[in-house]
Amino acid sequence: MNTAPDPVQARLLIVDDDLLLRGIAARTLQHAGFDVSVADSGEAALPCFAQHAHDLVLLDVMMPGLDGYEVCQRIRAMPRGARVPILMLTGLNDTGSIDLAYRHGATDFITKPINWTLLAHRVRYALRASSAAEAMRRSRESLARAQRLAGMGNWVVLADGRMEASAELLRLCSGDTWPGSEPVPLATLAAFQAHVAAADLEPVQQARDQLRRHGTAYQLEYRIVCADGSQRSVFEQATPLRDEQGQALGIEGITQDITASVQARERIRQLAHYDNVTGLPNRQFFADLAAPTLERARRHVSTCALLHVDIDRFKGINDAFGRLRGDAVLQTVAQRLRAWIRGSDLAASSGAPAEAGVLARVGGNAFTLLIGDLAGQAQASAVALRLLDAIAQPIEVEAQSLVLTASVGVALFPADAQDLAGLTRCAEQAAYAAKSAGRAQHQFFCAITNAQAAGRLMLEVDLRRGIAQGELRLHFQPQVDANDGRIVGAEALVRWQHPVRGLVPPADFIPLAEDSGLIVPLTDWVLEAACAQLRAWRDAGLPALTLSVNLAATTLADPALTARLDGLMQRHRLAPADLKLEVTETMLMHDVDSAVERLQALRARGHRLSLDDFGTGYSSLSYLKRFPIDELKIDRAFVTDASRGGRDGALAAAIIVLGREFGLGVVAEGVETPQQQAFLLHHGCHVHQGYLYARPLPAAAFEQMLRADNAQR
Repeated sequence: MNTAPDPVQARLLIVDDDLLLRGIAARTLQHAGFDVSVADSGEAALPCFAQHAHDLVLLDVMMPGLDGYEVCQRIRAMPRGARVPILMLTGLNDTGSIDLAYRHGATDFITKPINWTLLAHRVRYALRASSAAEAMRRSRESLARAQRLAGMGNWVVLADGRMEASAELLRLCSGDTWPGSEPVPLATLAAFQAHVAAADLEPVQQARDQLRRHGTAYQLEYRIVCADGSQRSVFEQATPLRDEQGQALGIEGITQDITASVQARERIRQLAHYDNVTGLPNRQFFADLAAPTLERARRHVSTCALLHVDIDRFKGINDAFGRLRGDAVLQTVAQRLRAWIRGSDLAASSGAPAEAGVLARVGGNAFTLLIGDLAGQAQASAVALRLLDAIAQPIEVEAQSLVLTASVGVALFPADAQDLAGLTRCAEQAAYAAKSAGRAQHQFFCAITNAQAAGRLMLEVDLRRGIAQGELRLHFQPQVDANDGRIVGAEALVRWQHPVRGLVPPADFIPLAEDSGLIVPLTDWVLEAACAQLRAWRDAGLPALTLSVNLAATTLADPALTARLDGLMQRHRLAPADLKLEVTETMLMHDVDSAVERLQALRARGHRLSLDDFGTGYSSLSYLKRFPIDELKIDRAFVTDASRGGRDGALAAAIIVLGREFGLGVVAEGVETPQQQAFLLHHGCHVHQGYLYARPLPAAAFEQMLRADNAQR
């Protein structure tokens, strides 16, 4: 804050055409410690003032040329002259002349003849007053800036009803249009109160009435509607305004714009309670929302149904179209379920009011729905069927019409469980049962499905642990050249050495791994273990052979697959041709263009590609022509009865001819009898794999077989 200029530092300008008076005034003020400049006319004073900073001007009124009034007015128009004290020196003492001086911008006047003893005191007083006014102005500006930064306006309502409001409060009530337009007038508290949002008006009125009548201070949050139509959230606190004797003068308050903090608070609540993809409540918030419905059902002894909705094979959608498109599909499903709950379908199905349905997203592709006031299982079944129908309506994804199905598990309150946790567990187990029964259907919870689902869940937990703790094993089944019995390759097949169940075959856990998402870490383990074993055999001096490994659909769709395989080859010092990658027709058909691109990238690196289970999938020759593969594998389903002729024999023979015409190698799987062997050799397929030659063997046993085969050559 500025203080009055020190007399030694204060610079004065004396303007008077009277040489004697000008000289006496200059000497008097210099003697008092001021730095003094003089001008003998108004014309000389103006450039002097413009060129040098002056703290005060003593200005004679009556001068030839420009008189003092005109000079004062022109000084006020200069950047430096707006607030400088100007004392008019005049011999006139009539009221009209004094008013004229003030109208032209004079700060004060000194009458002639001048009392020279008092002159220095009058100058010092004027400087102190100017400094105090400047300090107050700066303080107000600083307060205004602070209020602007804080979005805080202050206001006072006097006892006579008049209201004084700060500029920031006017800005707040005007909205974003001010200062581009006239500010909102707030002459009375009623005018201020007119901006309160209708929903919040009653508590604001009550708080202000209590303050006016009883002096009760308040703090509250409410919303205001600005003049431009926008809405803002504010925090307000107000107290009585009293004088030094405690007498009431009115009320005063501050009103702060807290819109940003309210929005941030709401965003935090949204993140904590809602799913960020679909906007539905999440699992945690669902429990809070469902509690009143269950409590009402408990009081009225009525039935509720909890439906766990699991979208079937949703991982395939993510693999085929990408996660962003997958999220868009989930959003569409969520919108349909939300609209269905609020629409007439629910009322028609259950007779329940719309608010009885509580919907949430509780997993990657899983939703939970709680419906109250149902008559029983029949109505719950009708609800589930309508729900499945709503989900099955086509969804357009990249110009393709996608039809979803879902597996729905239904648990009833209070028959199946007495609380939400129990209902959730029962509904999830029933959904597992619906999946196991073929998907695209609903199942009710029962003790049998409970045991089956519990066993499946336990197996999933065990598999997750088994992958992490090294319980997986690789077995190897040789691929043999049937012409001379020589081992030309092998397929790596995963087994699970369960600590209690023993050796678990792949048919018992691979589908589970695919459904639960564990197929990705499982495939990664198989690739790593297969390459490590192949390197160990090479280091042991065994002959080179090609090892085949099955790829999961999610692994093939992973853009990082080629880089991961490059790393494996480098780490284990293998050539890409040492690792043959097996894929199925079905997994390639989700997104043919993308699959072709991935296969070409793998083949360009030197990996050989084999089309497994050929003939059991789409078997489209146009697609076969596009896929950059090296080998066809005849499925065991055709090999089993091939030697008996008929359609299986014709199909097996056709696949062999097809492979030869396409320049592809052909491997027959499931060869178990000499008759099958003879049929295949007769038709030109000489690479066989099956029990006739060997079952899948542990690494040590397969190594012995390799050594024996090598010794015979």
